[in-house]
Amino acid sequence: MSARWHRPLVAAVIAVHAGGIVALGVMGLAQPFELFNVILMGSNLVIGALLWRGKGDFDLGIGAMFLIVAHALMGQRIVEDPLTGGALLLVNILVLYTGLKVFKCLPMRYGAVFACGYFALYVIFILFLQNASPLFLLFVAGLCACARRFRMTAYFWALTLAFTFGQPYAWQTCALMFLLLTAVFSARGELAAPLALVFLAAGLAWLFLVLFPVAIVLFGEDAHNIWPLLADPRVVSALLTTALTATVSTAVLLVFGIPLAYAVSRLRFQGKPLVLALIDLPIIIPQSVAGIVLLRAFGRQQPLGELLSRCTGLHADGTILGICLAQIFVAAPFLIKSAMISFENVSEDMEMSACALGATPWGAFWRVAVPLASRGIFSGAVLAWARAAGEFGALLLIAPTPETAPVAVWNRFNSVGLIETGPLVSLLLLFSLVMFFLLQFTSRLLPAQFGQTGRLA
Repeated sequence: MSARWHRPLVAAVIAVHAGGIVALGVMGLAQPFELFNVILMGSNLVIGALLWRGKGDFDLGIGAMFLIVAHALMGQRIVEDPLTGGALLLVNILVLYTGLKVFKCLPMRYGAVFACGYFALYVIFILFLQNASPLFLLFVAGLCACARRFRMTAYFWALTLAFTFGQPYAWQTCALMFLLLTAVFSARGELAAPLALVFLAAGLAWLFLVLFPVAIVLFGEDAHNIWPLLADPRVVSALLTTALTATVSTAVLLVFGIPLAYAVSRLRFQGKPLVLALIDLPIIIPQSVAGIVLLRAFGRQQPLGELLSRCTGLHADGTILGICLAQIFVAAPFLIKSAMISFENVSEDMEMSACALGATPWGAFWRVAVPLASRGIFSGAVLAWARAAGEFGALLLIAPTPETAPVAVWNRFNSVGLIETGPLVSLLLLFSLVMFFLLQFTSRLLPAQFGQTGRLA
């Protein structure tokens, strides 16, 4: 706007303010000398005097004057009380200041997002939530604070949606949305691929919807109900049994699964597709079927079970041995397939070079192939450990005692019901997450794998 219109416009706004408040007073719709009206009139006079003398930002000043006039003539009759009205005026001035800065200093898309955000907050808190004016003012102030960065605006909207539409699971929803946004905004790649970011956001949103029940249980339980379980001998025994048997089962899989995976990845032989299918077979067998199969083979009254008992004095059903057998059966594909893929990504030329330099086949395997495939092998071991620790169906049939953690949850649910089982479920979820993340973090410390070309993959 041309500077020659500044003073007339200031004078016109003050005249409208004064004339309007006098007219409302004559009609009995306002009290011109009420303290709040006097403060509003004084504020406009002070701002007008500054603009008249050419001081300050004219756009911000004249906009603030218009807001004050609108509030003096109409705003006081649509709010609950003068205090709320004053807060509304101040927040609107803040919106004006932020909007001017955003539109002047940042690309147009920032201003469009800010304007749409303000309108969306009005719809949510004034229309949808039926005149939740204090919340509207609070969240508008938050929108203004985050308007200069898309990332902060995204976090703000995650918080807003979680605590408006995510009830009664607001904290769980907020935590999952924050994780999603953090992953998306921190994503980097060698190629600038917006499509990959879209896929990442959509995939994580789907994943978090799938995992949302876990968040509800994990964060919805009072800590005072969880800590006493750590003093329960039965719970502690179940946790120790789970950790011990899963570790033993994984160790057995490492001893026998790694050589098998290496051989299958390096050799071509008749029936190889059948062998690969047999390796995957435990994945598709239902847990209950797996339990019956193991019980039929290793039960006390079965030929193999009797032979095992006569030769070693051990029994499979209802013992630690039965637990380990079930865990090895269901977890084997996770370790073997991961190790196979890792060995396939290690170039055979590197082993041949080691042998040409004097290494034995065992030395080439142990000092070349295994270290280079160690990250994949360890990842497979982590998955196998997690699968073994979480096994339930087969254990319920072949070895319901001694109790592992999944069986303990089932028994507690049958005895006391859903609500009383919640603390134990939360504790086991926390235990599983901590153990799994520690194992995953450890895998990152292992050397990176080499690809077929010999470069780091």
